[in-house]
Amino acid sequence: MPRLTEELIRKRAEHNEGVLADLEEVALHQQELEKIENVEACCRHIKILLLQNNIIPKMEGLNKLKELEYLNLALNNISKIEGITGCESLKKLDLTVNFVGVEELEESVHNMKGNIMLEDLYLTGNPCEDWPGCRAYLVAHLPQLKQLDGKLILPAERIKARQNLPTLQQDLQRAIEASLAKKAEEAGVPVSEGAYTKESRNEMYLEMAAQKEEQARNERRRMGTEAKEPRVVPGVYNARGDLRQCNEGKYDFNFDDTDPTKLIFELAVPKYLDTSALDVDVNPNYVRVVVKDKVTQLKLPSEVHADASKVQRSRVTGSLKIEMPLTQPGRIREKAEKQPDLEPLKPAPTPKDVPRPKAAVSVSNIYKDPRRVSGKQKPVELLREVKTTRLSTEKDSGESIEGLQEEEVEKPPEQSESNPHLVETCS
Repeated sequence: MPRLTEELIRKRAEHNEGVLADLEEVALHQQELEKIENVEACCRHIKILLLQNNIIPKMEGLNKLKELEYLNLALNNISKIEGITGCESLKKLDLTVNFVGVEELEESVHNMKGNIMLEDLYLTGNPCEDWPGCRAYLVAHLPQLKQLDGKLILPAERIKARQNLPTLQQDLQRAIEASLAKKAEEAGVPVSEGAYTKESRNEMYLEMAAQKEEQARNERRRMGTEAKEPRVVPGVYNARGDLRQCNEGKYDFNFDDTDPTKLIFELAVPKYLDTSALDVDVNPNYVRVVVKDKVTQLKLPSEVHADASKVQRSRVTGSLKIEMPLTQPGRIREKAEKQPDLEPLKPAPTPKDVPRPKAAVSVSNIYKDPRRVSGKQKPVELLREVKTTRLSTEKDSGESIEGLQEEEVEKPPEQSESNPHLVETCS
């Protein structure tokens, strides 16, 4: 559930450019708030405070608001009016649709007697309104009131209420006893679904808050402004249990082991990086530097004195220098044997007994497999020449030819130089 923080108050004070020192009015309704807090510290000059439609169960954090004139706490879970004795300028108090019952009515009225400027009070929708003498009881005990539940208090009504005050006090005690007995009877009875209770309101507002949070998360994800999870700095050992060796920041470094008495490690961190952002850890077996959550860790070739190590930083280049004296000077751990470099594969040497061709080799017909070539020759189709002869003609009428005589002549294939297909000639 959201809380009433200074950031929220500043966000809701946009009309005052986010300035809280001289803020006089702020609307904090429909924020699913459960507690009144930080208002006294941030808004000492507030005059209008709107906190309706929340789930605030108790009136607190308001006693130091000396200039408060209007307080709206409608549609909340308040059971008793309290915590406003110090609000010397309070003129209007709205507690519509809350849970102020007859059991707390007498104490609530007593807590409002110190607010001599209070003129307008709203208690519509509270359980205490079910008692018929509630209005008269309030009018008799609070002479500063001029309006109750939006209705003016006439002088005759006030005089009559004060005259009937002893009777009203007795009726109030009987109403309290009846209310307590009714609650005792309903203690073991489950509440009907949809009943207007504090628990049902809390459940409803919790669902509303979850929906709002989901919508805000989806909007941040859509806009790409969703806050990323904090990065976890890797530990000293990796998953296999070995010392980790890494340079996550990709900073240039130099490791000098030429001196037989000490090891020198230099790390080129950014020049203008604040030194407070560096975390150096020198261990007998490794050196570890964390720069803005980026780890640079190296395994040392020999054991060193961690307590006698010295860390310095250059004022000119900003580079970090760590000097680590050896526990056994002159004895450096033997370096691992250098692995041979991998070479590309070479073709196998040609044996001397294999004869090599001395002249050019023909590569014609290398893709023809003699085993798949058939010995039979395909038949050669002879070329046919067709000769037509006109048998009769009609000179006058120009009639068509009555008959044609075809003569086939076989011609050997060697006489045809073109495509060996049928050729028709007409004469």
